[in-house]
Amino acid sequence: MACLQMYPHGTGGTSLYNLRRSQHACRKSFIKRSRRRYANKRCLRCSPYTQAVHRGYLGETRTHMNTRYSSATVDQDKEDHRQNMRTVFDFERWATHRSSQRYLLHLIGIPKSMLIRGLKVPLLCEFCFSSCVASWEAYKEIHPSLGLPSSNLEASDPFHLTSFALALLLAFRLDASYSRYMEARSLWGDVVCDARNLMRQAQGCCENEESLQLLLRWTSAFCKVLMWHVREHCDLQSELKDVLLPSEVEALLQQEQHKPNFVLSVLTQIVHSMPAAEGQKLALDATLTKFQKAVATCERMVKTPIPRSYTR
Repeated sequence: MACLQMYPHGTGGTSLYNLRRSQHACRKSFIKRSRRRYANKRCLRCSPYTQAVHRGYLGETRTHMNTRYSSATVDQDKEDHRQNMRTVFDFERWATHRSSQRYLLHLIGIPKSMLIRGLKVPLLCEFCFSSCVASWEAYKEIHPSLGLPSSNLEASDPFHLTSFALALLLAFRLDASYSRYMEARSLWGDVVCDARNLMRQAQGCCENEESLQLLLRWTSAFCKVLMWHVREHCDLQSELKDVLLPSEVEALLQQEQHKPNFVLSVLTQIVHSMPAAEGQKLALDATLTKFQKAVATCERMVKTPIPRSYTR
């Protein structure tokens, strides 16, 4: 009706055109109002802080919100212990691992187990709840005349129905965790193998000792920088002090850009400045391309966790 009242006179082509334009404008306005109402309803179901972010009162991004959330829920003791969990086996370690006395060592190490320490809060809550139930049942048996209700569950169907789903979720978590671990371990093995191949190819095509030493230093530095890039609580300067020259370490630390990419750019300049044939330089550059793919894969693994709905 509002559209018809705007153009009451005339039935010609111009009036019909204007009528259609008015109807189209009314439809767009109705769609915008509907979307705004739907957004406000969704925002009302959120916390006041999230409402302020959605409505533009606070300019905080999702990344900052996740950082604020994670910093408030970090288990610092557990995070500090993770630095000592990267165990590399040798022949002596394998012999100890196969020993029949390992069961005694496992029993002695239960109080120091990271699994027990990580589950101490839910285990403590479960212990307190079980103690309350046991105390209630004992008090009910001591005073049967009070007629207190029992806390026993007669039906076991809920446990039977959920046990299968819990088993599937647990199997998925174990499989996904082991797959990520094996992918990371294989990727690091590829980086070490490519670094050795790079030096082997360089020694076969170049006889300049200065260029080879420069390439060796920065190849070793790339492995250290990549390790620093994907780990926490790692001091890059202490890792590089025995690998690069002091001036090279200072130049690397002053770079604010992506440090693994900076090392790769230095390696590319070293390769192209070497006195070698063009085909040999292309082969060396292909190995550096594998380094670049390894960096991208490491970043993907760090930034992409197992779906959170399966790991809560």
